[in-house]
Amino acid sequence: MSQRPRVLLADDDAGVIKATSRALSAECEIVGSVSGSDALFQAVVQFLPDVELLDFRLCSKLGGLEVCRRVRMMAPKVSVIVFTADDDAELERAALAAGAAAYAWKLAGLAKLLETIHRVTGQAQSGPVRGS
Repeated sequence: MSQRPRVLLADDDAGVIKATSRALSAECEIVGSVSGSDALFQAVVQFLPDVELLDFRLCSKLGGLEVCRRVRMMAPKVSVIVFTADDDAELERAALAAGAAAYAWKLAGLAKLLETIHRVTGQAQSGPVRGS
């Protein structure tokens, strides 16, 4: 892929969306941001991003794993990256089993997040997919 990855942000914290959007904008095209699961499903269909950064805390009604499964069923070409403050190996395994392409810990930093985005979009060489 020669163009910048198209990224959709899904987080219930407006500050996180703003900071993440600003941080990623030099290397990624931010196609939109949402703060709820219903809006997320609509945005995935509307924008068909390369990557969907999914905060599991966004998904209180359905649960993050179910939202991940539904996004993957609706748009199989969209790579879901679970983007969470939870550095939890069991949650990571469950997310990957639900169809997530990667698991990125929010506190790991921008470089790790960008590495993860480039890896799942086929723009990086090799190494672990985990973002922390």
